[in-house]
Amino acid sequence: MSELLVAGMAYLDVFVPHVAPPAAGEELFVDAIRLGFGGAANSASVGAAAGIQTTLCVPMGRGIADRALTELAARLGITLAALPASDDPAISLVVSDAHERAFVSAANFCALEQVTRLPMSKWIHVPGLEEAARLSAPLARARRQGARVAVSASWVPQRLAQLSGQHSRPWDLLILNEKEALAACGDVASAPERLAGAARSVLVTLGGAGAFGVLDGEAVRIAAAPVEACEPTGAGDAFCAGLLAAMIRGMPSAAALQFATRAAAHIVQQRGGLLQDPARMAALAEEIPWKF
Repeated sequence: MSELLVAGMAYLDVFVPHVAPPAAGEELFVDAIRLGFGGAANSASVGAAAGIQTTLCVPMGRGIADRALTELAARLGITLAALPASDDPAISLVVSDAHERAFVSAANFCALEQVTRLPMSKWIHVPGLEEAARLSAPLARARRQGARVAVSASWVPQRLAQLSGQHSRPWDLLILNEKEALAACGDVASAPERLAGAARSVLVTLGGAGAFGVLDGEAVRIAAAPVEACEPTGAGDAFCAGLLAAMIRGMPSAAALQFATRAAAHIVQQRGGLLQDPARMAALAEEIPWKF
């Protein structure tokens, strides 16, 4: 049984250069076009870097991206639990700068609907509301067997609008950013209270201003450490994985949130949300205490 299972879609990210598109029939060369992985892979990379036994459970076929993800998981020490899917089932075009990012994505979410049982884990993190909806039955089963479930909202307006109508608390932790919280309940400040029917713990991240909410029944607020941001892609994924890693290691709420903000700070200082630079991985692992 792993300590952290990240279940959802692992996107092959293609970072679009900031250039005007070429005219029809022309070819424009740029210095580089960056490739990476995002989505569930982001959170898994941070969990593994923090020294947590991490499993990545994602749809995979036999495509080019699938093979690259297999090699990457092995290199980062992540256990890979593949779900049968078409080749290269999740791809994103990423447009970003130091302050914001946007995506054009294609994802075979239907592959998640075939899942009846997820690998056992202490915590399961699902990095998106669409994935959580498609995995609702196996997530409920895992909770009955003792796992705790954390969900990151992601930008899915229809799913966000449904959050305030939740009353059964299908998850243990829900994390949203400001834009998502506003779409979910119309007011950022009251989101933790108004979305309490979705999860016992609800946190709202505020980018460079930190985060606030309710964590294990305790009202919390944390400021983010000032850093020189390169781009924000994957910062939310890192925050979630950092928080869960700290909680798995037994950190109290305030310390866990501080570690989560530091994990996000590591990510915004690089391009892309995947933590694979050995120096950054070592620095993150050194920040988490092992006993309390």
